[in-house]
Amino acid sequence: MPQAQWVPFSCLAAAFIVNAGVVALLRPPPHGWRLLLMPFVTIAIFGIVFLGIIVTKTDFSRSIIIAMFASAVVLVPGAYIVGSFRYRFFALGSLIIAVIVASTVSSVTRQISTHDSVLIKTEYYNLKAETYRGAFPKSAVHGGALARIGDHYLLMVGDGHLYAFGWNHDHLDVTSLPYRIPVNGNAFAAVAQRPWVTPPAEGANDEVRRYARKEILNTEWFRTYGLLVQESGSKIRVFASHDFWVDGRNCWVERVSELEADRAAFLRGTASPTWTTLFETTPCLPTRGGDRRRGIPFVGYFGGGRMALLDAETLLLTVGDFGFDGLASVEIQAQDPATSYGKTVAINIRDGRTTLFTLGHRNPQGLYIDRSGTVWSTEHGPQGGDELNRLVKGGNYGWPYATYGTDYGSFSWPLNKPEPEQQHYTAPIFAWVPSVATSNLIGIERDLFSQWRGNLLIASLKAKSLFRAPVVEGHIAYVEPILIGHRIRDLIEGHDGRIILWTDDDTLISLRPEQGTTGEALFAQKCSGCHQSTQVGGDRIGPNLSGVVGRKIASLKSYPDYSAAMRQLGGVWTEKQLDAFLKAPRDLCPGTAMDFNGVVSAQERNSIIGYLRTLRS
Repeated sequence: MPQAQWVPFSCLAAAFIVNAGVVALLRPPPHGWRLLLMPFVTIAIFGIVFLGIIVTKTDFSRSIIIAMFASAVVLVPGAYIVGSFRYRFFALGSLIIAVIVASTVSSVTRQISTHDSVLIKTEYYNLKAETYRGAFPKSAVHGGALARIGDHYLLMVGDGHLYAFGWNHDHLDVTSLPYRIPVNGNAFAAVAQRPWVTPPAEGANDEVRRYARKEILNTEWFRTYGLLVQESGSKIRVFASHDFWVDGRNCWVERVSELEADRAAFLRGTASPTWTTLFETTPCLPTRGGDRRRGIPFVGYFGGGRMALLDAETLLLTVGDFGFDGLASVEIQAQDPATSYGKTVAINIRDGRTTLFTLGHRNPQGLYIDRSGTVWSTEHGPQGGDELNRLVKGGNYGWPYATYGTDYGSFSWPLNKPEPEQQHYTAPIFAWVPSVATSNLIGIERDLFSQWRGNLLIASLKAKSLFRAPVVEGHIAYVEPILIGHRIRDLIEGHDGRIILWTDDDTLISLRPEQGTTGEALFAQKCSGCHQSTQVGGDRIGPNLSGVVGRKIASLKSYPDYSAAMRQLGGVWTEKQLDAFLKAPRDLCPGTAMDFNGVVSAQERNSIIGYLRTLRS
């Protein structure tokens, strides 16, 4: 067992010994009132331990708990009822075997097969959205993050519990892991004198309005932020960013905690790693006194906390300003290079040394480094002005002196500098007005969504949507909103190219292109991004394909953009010609402008051509 689990295990062992001692004192005959008393004694003794585990939210193996409790209920009184030395020897042996077996299977894997499936239409794809509700135990507070690990995935929820998961055919396998992130929410809750839990049926805006009337510590915003797994052969490093309450100083920091382990043992739940602190923000932010933030002393949702690797030994971390912006506070943390807040920080993984990467940020919720090394970040503005930034080392991104947003309930942001002075700051690549509450972002790198390859995919909380943003020469060509219907906290691209989302209502969502076998579905999936199938909408990037079967090649008068190679091809679009073109466009027509690799499956090509035959001009 991991070292942290020895305390609850010792309490269970002590309960077993105390129970055995009480039963030994009773020494009942085979029948009588003492025999009836035994189960109540066992339940009372173990109930105290169970209550302690629940109250302290201790993450402990259910299999060990069940094994020891069952042994206490059955084996201990059984020995006295039978009364033979042989049975007592058997009982002790059974207990030892049960505990050993349970200890070696300290992580319980559940297979989830029930889920909802809906179709979401986008410009290039019909998305099959598979929604898994209840696959993971409910977190005490919102938040969390996703990461790839080996051929599996890792989920960290808001209160720090970790789960490994993956798909086995159509089943989702979920394993609870015993390596809880050291986010000490209970210590913060004790100071706040409120439970560490998100109030039911309340969103962030509702909470802001509720707390604006009085200064209290809102415990539901004390949580984990980002998760990153670095793999080297069979070894892994796991990095987690989270809040941490500093006892005795009435202040908090944001930490990056790290553990190292063997990947296989980690996923089995049998590793014994210890969390160590790699980085801690400075200064420690107070909740009382003149240097505190006024109004709402702790706004944990301004924490940032996303991580990415600049190289094998350098971790890049985003840190929000926690609302210390010069309006609700004396300090303007984001423009002070001596502090950690409102910055992105480069951390040396070997020794923990840090260098300032960029400054002038409000709440950078997303971080992604593409294959060319470009660093992209999404950031919350105030009322309006959410940003997509391209981060360059040494850059100042202007907060709180340059923003497209306004103060809540106002038509301006009071600290904005005049436009000529804002030229000293780096402007965003794109901004959302009104705000959509951007969270994390990724780039599409795999082949499953071939039409999206190289695009940015940006998640949002308030808008409950994804935003697809093609990057053209360093700029955003356009933004396509894709409504998901959930507050999206994090997203990753899966090993097979699927998009995996984690939401604030503890829901996992898998997005894949709808794989249709009918000609119409295949046309929608593979062709409709560039071609229309009816004359209602005219032409797209490619010519309208209504009536294409039997039509002379490159002959549609409404489409002037045929390539020279296509015009020189000549002939008629017979089914044979269409099949050859769909199989390998560049082989049939070298120099074609159509950016499409072809359809490998002869059956799929036949289905598409069959659908094209039904289209009449």
